[in-house]
Order: sequence, then structure tokens, then C-alpha cells
Amino acid sequence: MNICLKFGDTNFIGLVNAQEYKSFVNEDWELVELLNHFSIGMLNGNILVYQMTNEGIEHSWNIDVEIGSESTDEECFRKAEGYIKVTNNKLYIVDYDCLTMSAQFEDNKVPDENCENNQINLNNGTYKVSFYQYFNVDENRFIGRTDIDIKIILTLVSNFEKIADKVFWCTFF
Repeated sequence: MNICLKFGDTNFIGLVNAQEYKSFVNEDWELVELLNHFSIGMLNGNILVYQMTNEGIEHSWNIDVEIGSESTDEECFRKAEGYIKVTNNKLYIVDYDCLTMSAQFEDNKVPDENCENNQINLNNGTYKVSFYQYFNVDENRFIGRTDIDIKIILTLVSNFEKIADKVFWCTFF
């Protein structure tokens, strides 16, 4: 399955269980408060968030999603692993606009209109998520594959592991 994030701010992107993730923070949140909110959601298995750039460069990310494959040690710019729970047979890939608007306004939900088509249909359960970033947007170069920017592998597992306790690759903490 291929998903392209074409719209919005992609400095951060998230993989989210929209049914369980409580997105609202408050109308005047600060960045540190939002990042802490993401961390709590990650520890609860409802969201995984990735900082995609250190330079604030927006990019239309071309994402390949594989379900049931095993992670590999292939060459890439960087790789992260975490766990997420699926409770409504779907996850969404969302951008920073979606995450921040739903954090600021209670009536804005995840996914928003721009991200609702980024749906991944899955069986309910716990999934290990292997996230490979091939394109280094800050240096405008690929490492490893050049046909996609990101690969996400979702593997059904029996146990949830709390190994992701903050935004992956975050430079603000």
C-alpha cells in the first residue's frame, strides 16, 4: 500500500489509532507540552510520532506500508521501532497540521479532512512498527532505496512493549 502526504506541515508525522488517541491538549499549548502529550500517547500505544526534519523543510512524503512482513537491516537514513495498538481495524498516517489543530481545538479530530484518506486497514491487535526513513530531507539525498521516502512495516505481535517514550528523532527535548 502506498500513501503520499501531499498536504500540510510534515515536519512531524504520526501513526495514530484515532479511536483511542485523545488529541486535545488545550487552546494555548506550548511545544514542550504537546511533545509530552505525544509521549504519553506513545507509552499508551495510541500514537507514534516522528520528527522528519531538523531544518523545518516540508516534503510530500511517499510512504510504502507493508503488513505482516518482518523488519530487515537494510540501509536507510534512519530507522525506529515502536508498538501501537489497533482497536477499530484501522490506523491513520497524519501530518503535523492534523496533530496540532486537534491538540488546540476540541472539535477538531484525528484524522482531519486532509489525512482521512491515509487509512491503513488492519486486524485488531498489537503491532510492532518498523519505520525506515530513506530520504534525508535536510540534505536532499536518499540513503538506501530511492523509489520511496519511507517504509512502514506493521507486524502483529502478542505483547505491547513500552519502548517508545518520546517523539522519534526529536531535537526539541
